[in-house]
Amino acid sequence: LLWDVGAGCGSIAIEWLRAAPHTKAIAFEREPDRIAMIEHNREQLGVPHLQIMSGNLPETLTGQPAPDAIFIGGDVANTVQFETCWSALKPQGRLVANAVTLEGETHLVALQAAHGGDLVRIGIEHLSEVGSKRAMRPRMTVTQWRKVKP
Repeated sequence: LLWDVGAGCGSIAIEWLRAAPHTKAIAFEREPDRIAMIEHNREQLGVPHLQIMSGNLPETLTGQPAPDAIFIGGDVANTVQFETCWSALKPQGRLVANAVTLEGETHLVALQAAHGGDLVRIGIEHLSEVGSKRAMRPRMTVTQWRKVKP
């Protein structure tokens, strides 16, 4: 079971289910427009069994089945949300969290210092016009923390 916390468009949970169709995933999201996008994407991408939970986090997480893996893609600086996720994660389960803001990155650095795990920064560049020439322009970097629970 995967928890996709702060699911956005649902891409992580959807890819999880497409890669392993007999598994389960729950997408947690509070924003109505994003929930509508997840609903659309799960139908268009062939994973109608993706469960969607709407509401505020971490309250929506409470009482859900214990996950084998958790992806936190939204509000990574929310300490209570992290603690709720970490407590629920099964032993040997994997937690992955992404941040694009400085506040989120700072929190991930602190979590890595406290819990260990891997911390990486991922950068992507794309082709762009610069006058009559072409150049590679960077997109927003993503800082990712990964940790397997003992």
